[in-house]
Amino acid sequence: MIDGIHSKAQQSLDLNSSPLDAETPVAAALEVSAHCRYEFIDYRAAASPGRDKPVSPMVAQIIEGLTKPKRIPEDGASLNRFLPLVLLYDNKGLELFDRITYLPEYYLTDCEIEVLKSNIHEIVAEIPDGSDVIELGCGALRKTQLLLEELDKVRSGITYYAIDVMPLPLHTSLGELAQRFANIGFVALCGTYDEVLCHFKKTTRPKTLLWLGSSIGNYPAADACDFLGSIVGRALVPNDAVIVGFDRKKDPRVIMDAYHDSEGVTDEFELNALCHANSVMADAVAILRGSASPRGASLDAVNGLFDVSKFEYTGDYEQALGRHDCYLRALEDVTIKWPAELAPIVRDICGSDSDLLIKRGELIFIESSYKYGPRAPEIIARGSGLTHCAEWSDSRCYYTLNLFRKPPAT
Repeated sequence: MIDGIHSKAQQSLDLNSSPLDAETPVAAALEVSAHCRYEFIDYRAAASPGRDKPVSPMVAQIIEGLTKPKRIPEDGASLNRFLPLVLLYDNKGLELFDRITYLPEYYLTDCEIEVLKSNIHEIVAEIPDGSDVIELGCGALRKTQLLLEELDKVRSGITYYAIDVMPLPLHTSLGELAQRFANIGFVALCGTYDEVLCHFKKTTRPKTLLWLGSSIGNYPAADACDFLGSIVGRALVPNDAVIVGFDRKKDPRVIMDAYHDSEGVTDEFELNALCHANSVMADAVAILRGSASPRGASLDAVNGLFDVSKFEYTGDYEQALGRHDCYLRALEDVTIKWPAELAPIVRDICGSDSDLLIKRGELIFIESSYKYGPRAPEIIARGSGLTHCAEWSDSRCYYTLNLFRKPPAT
């Protein structure tokens, strides 16, 4: 990831069209209608191709993960190749994940909706008038609508900021919400957390950060503390709030069913990371070839770094650690042939641009999902410099939303 903002391009958006794709850097502001406020700002310009950095940073991350196996998960027993988590969340990945949230086995979204509906008045009472409400990784915004509906009724001067990496779904979802809730301002911030959080450095308005779902579970506890601590230091002032979702430890069969659904949607979601990796590498090749339209030329530029049909999704739950791990397993020996245009980058990273052999049965790590015990919010609070103020749970105690605040300086 690249810290800060280096450039932003301006372009106006028509809400009735779809001018954005995954690779186009844009920044735009517009009044959607006379009755709502909506602004779209694209911070991906910080990481877009340029003279000093000709290809996406994800190219180097993919090469490093494939050529430099490491002990991942960190407390695992073996070295694994790995791919960056962000590869799961291109446009298709977001669409697949939204489908997952409606599956009967995937308990988490229903539990979170139950928590929000049952405690919405208490939650909104913690958000004062004139606040900025900032959601990290907003996705399809289905759950957030419950909070926005209540804020629209009982609060004034609220601005809702949605942060996500894919511009088209972000623009579509937020533009529609902006037309529904006239009392709330809407700002779409497209980019990584590192790129976007500097947006809030100078604001003096009260802030409430939303980290919903179970995104914190992608991090080991120490990394989660570091991440939240970084946000506290960069974007929050004393008494600002953070609301974080925690997926609780439970019957391992419930967890395994949630990540291995009977329809195979999770399989498709995880395998799509390879499709996204193919696109990223192909676009890089097209850029290095000097193509004026890398997206259009990318399919011919690389005949697929990965043959997705030669991999399958697998996962397991370590009950003692409260962690579910997701991998892609090679069904046969697979040879990765690096495109000639990327050979210098490969050599810089691993010292050789020779073909890469992934043996049959070998695992590529994709993501972990940690589940938490009842003391976890207090532990996370101490490790990140926050104060744990409140907790709301569903009826089965499967999931909790937790309120933290930045304490006064001492």
